[in-house]
Amino acid sequence: MLAERFRPSDIESLVRIAGTLAHSPSAAELPPHYRELAQRVHAEIVAEAAGRRSPASSALLGPRPGEQVWMLRIWTRHEDTTEPYATKGAALAELAAHVRSSWDNVGGQGDVPEEPPADDAEAIDLYYGPDGDAVPDQGYELYPDEIRRQQRSRTVPLNFHFPDDVTAEALNRRAVFYAADDDGPSCSEVAGVLVFGYLDAKDGVVRVSVHTDSADPEHVVRPDGTVPLRVVVDDTVVFDDSNHHAPHPPVLEQLLDAADPEQEAVVYSLAVSAGLMWSCPRCRWPNPRATERCARPGCGRKAKAVAIDSQAAALPAPTLTLEGPR
Repeated sequence: MLAERFRPSDIESLVRIAGTLAHSPSAAELPPHYRELAQRVHAEIVAEAAGRRSPASSALLGPRPGEQVWMLRIWTRHEDTTEPYATKGAALAELAAHVRSSWDNVGGQGDVPEEPPADDAEAIDLYYGPDGDAVPDQGYELYPDEIRRQQRSRTVPLNFHFPDDVTAEALNRRAVFYAADDDGPSCSEVAGVLVFGYLDAKDGVVRVSVHTDSADPEHVVRPDGTVPLRVVVDDTVVFDDSNHHAPHPPVLEQLLDAADPEQEAVVYSLAVSAGLMWSCPRCRWPNPRATERCARPGCGRKAKAVAIDSQAAALPAPTLTLEGPR
């Protein structure tokens, strides 16, 4: 969008310029919808000067915060690599795997055993030594860092309504496919949302990534700057933050599948206590945390957000993290 290339204060100035020129001779040459928009701006300027401001219909959100990761640098005589990991534990597990694969360099020397110990921290300490220089020309660094997102503000609508059938069909028909090239893998784009699907040879997986930073704010961006998403794999909903048909967490689903009726009641009770589910105040039916209305047939009561939040207080909100190689 053209607006992305200007600062919020510049956009505000441009809007006021348009309103000032709304009734000038040059405005008559504008297309009808541009002329109507300029006249609306002029009316807002007059109303603001008279102390009668209209309710805001959009808000400006600042840049999203960066994501903290742990950077693990490992160097040997032949290579020097640095990779990001979601947690310090994941980085140390990868370092321990590297140490065990290279144990022949130190095994049996001095107080070092022939085989690496099962404990990751002990294996790392024995391999690199107390000063980190037990093996010539080898070492590691582990430090926190921040993956910075694109630093730009976003305008979001305050009266969000997801597109109706006609509008959604039109947006779907305008979807674009971008073939893979030297700049990146193939992806499709609909309403500004980019969906990448490709073979990740490094990790040996088919990877699917969804990027919403460029989502169309007029159609699919909620007031908090997020996009309602539902991810389906082989007819199974694996992610849903749309407040409809929200799935159970995978482990909870497995426990419920394996439980008898008595065990099932206990699992549901614990899930509600842990904040993974909420209990309907009318019929006590247990519902997935992300849903707003009771899923029991004939009930459908909408729970107050504060009631759900209080039951889920012990559970941190799920976040998408960046994983290093396994």
